[in-house]
Amino acid sequence: MKVPRPVLSVLLLLPIFAACTGGGPGSAPASSSVASVQQALVAAVERSVPSVVNIRTVTRFARGAQGSVRTPDGRPPEYLVDLLEENGGFRENSLGSGVIVGEDGLIVTNEHVIRDADEIVVRLSDRSEYRAKVVGADVRTDVAVLRIQPTGKLPVAMLGDSSRLRVGEFAIAVGNPFGLESTVTLGVVSATGRSAEPDLEGGDDFIQTDASINPGNSGGPLLNARGEVVGINTAMVTAGQGIGFAIPINTVRSVEQDLVAHGTVRRGWLGLGIQVLPPDLADAFGAKGEKGILVNRVVPGSPAERGGVRMGDILVSFGKARISGVKEFQRLVAATAPGSPVTLEVLREGKRVAATVTVEEAEKQAEGRRPPPREPVDPLGMAVRAVPKHLLREMELRGGVEVTFVETASPAWDGGVREGDVLLSINRETVRGLDEYRKAVSRLPKGRPAFALVYREGAQLYVALKSR
Repeated sequence: MKVPRPVLSVLLLLPIFAACTGGGPGSAPASSSVASVQQALVAAVERSVPSVVNIRTVTRFARGAQGSVRTPDGRPPEYLVDLLEENGGFRENSLGSGVIVGEDGLIVTNEHVIRDADEIVVRLSDRSEYRAKVVGADVRTDVAVLRIQPTGKLPVAMLGDSSRLRVGEFAIAVGNPFGLESTVTLGVVSATGRSAEPDLEGGDDFIQTDASINPGNSGGPLLNARGEVVGINTAMVTAGQGIGFAIPINTVRSVEQDLVAHGTVRRGWLGLGIQVLPPDLADAFGAKGEKGILVNRVVPGSPAERGGVRMGDILVSFGKARISGVKEFQRLVAATAPGSPVTLEVLREGKRVAATVTVEEAEKQAEGRRPPPREPVDPLGMAVRAVPKHLLREMELRGGVEVTFVETASPAWDGGVREGDVLLSINRETVRGLDEYRKAVSRLPKGRPAFALVYREGAQLYVALKSR
């Protein structure tokens, strides 16, 4: 029987479980226990792998832009400089992972996976590919939501409850490290509520795991032993081994809902500067033995100022929630819907005072991202441009037009046309430039099959077309 490739990594751990439980010859109970654990983990992997996708992005750099390839002095190699001057720019590809959360094509991944991407292609577990559009992305939590238009219903991941995670639980990471699809690694939950600052912007509530996370795992799921997604893998510590981080799935759910509804994350804001309250400061402010945080700044005209909060106040509670730390308070405020009134309990000069504030929406600078404007397309679902003469000479072509964009689920996409192809002819009509291309497209019989000859990576091939 052929064992599914994603399961191999888990199967290889069987000797480890046997050693840990003292299993060996004549130890039937231990062997039975190990087998049960193994089967549970294999079942968890098999349930989750179909909902994990590969994400490939392409970023175009304008003429003169600095690419990712550098010489020791920081300059691009000479051959890249020449290439930039010849073709007006180049592309940089990257790989990541994602998780299907909606059977209609909704996918969550990391913001850094799709950041600045001009093209996003999603490959499903059945190896079918779709062009994805960005629904929204949030830099602070490193969460992005994509949408594809599948031909049928997709397998959806089972989402767990990250608030119930315990240190020591099994943790299974699934993703595409270094482009190796459906790779499974196993470890444990090393810590929760972990801060990864300053390495991760805005990160203060991560799941830490020793399950191996490598480049390409970003955006993939961290599973529990039941196959439920409890986190989205986001980063690793390159200076050490066995230290990786995942965004709690409860945070991802909240961000996803905002991105789908608004295209950005709406966070609450009060306009306060705050700091920890050590015992000596609590004593100095007449609040010995009290827990809370200290207000060191009130922004003029802010909700906090209008609500009567003052510098030197000690914040004790936010609504019904007691405040024990700075990050906890920041999360409470950020998670409050703008426009909501909240009562703050403060200690001021030894007395308890109530201040009612109305939370406002935080500024959205760099917080959200709307889908980039789509290039105009023709009836085939393509956008094209003229090919420079010197490139035609290098490719030994007499003419053609370069495909710069292909719309997902369009006649061109379904027929096999891809960005970067050079169209040479349509229905045997030679295409030497834009005018001839437009005329050939206009003469295509609507709803009837047609074909085109394209040049791709040094070879010519025919693809099918059908005008809509």
